[in-house]
Amino acid sequence: MDDFATPGRPNYFGLIPSPSNYIAPDKRPLSSMSPLIILRNEETSVVNDANEDGSSEVPGDLLMVLGASGGPKIITAVLQVFINFALNSMPLYESVSHPRLHDQLTYHGTAATTYEKDQLLQGPTIEVTQRTKSALSSRGHRLIPVDYTGTVQVVSVDLETGRLAAVSDIRKYGVPAGY
Repeated sequence: MDDFATPGRPNYFGLIPSPSNYIAPDKRPLSSMSPLIILRNEETSVVNDANEDGSSEVPGDLLMVLGASGGPKIITAVLQVFINFALNSMPLYESVSHPRLHDQLTYHGTAATTYEKDQLLQGPTIEVTQRTKSALSSRGHRLIPVDYTGTVQVVSVDLETGRLAAVSDIRKYGVPAGY
């Protein structure tokens, strides 16, 4: 029941309880769920067969589909992977495995920005660069290292070849499975 708030007790992620999320009849827990479907939007894409409405236009070509787990860290994890891939032109695997930041205004009762520092079982350490940490500190951010910033799963389409690529986040030792 950690998705609901309990009066007087922060949840597993350190979020302070809010009366709007207390357990009560006919209530649903608040959620950070944010699946993302990205379409490449050219003027229009033309298909050979007409759509149900008789037109032959589609809104765009699928670029990627992604989602995450991680409670309040879901939104920032999904956003950072999308930015890494679509705007920073990182390869898909690097976009997902890149170190992340998270700011939920209060972290276990303290105003802070968390940054990832995680020693994975298979060897590598995922950590935000010193340059990024220094830049945030110089702007007044109180930084706290954390070992978990959400877990992202993503599938993208190579728009030149039409082939699918999938990545399961190394933070949970996932492996993509296909058809």
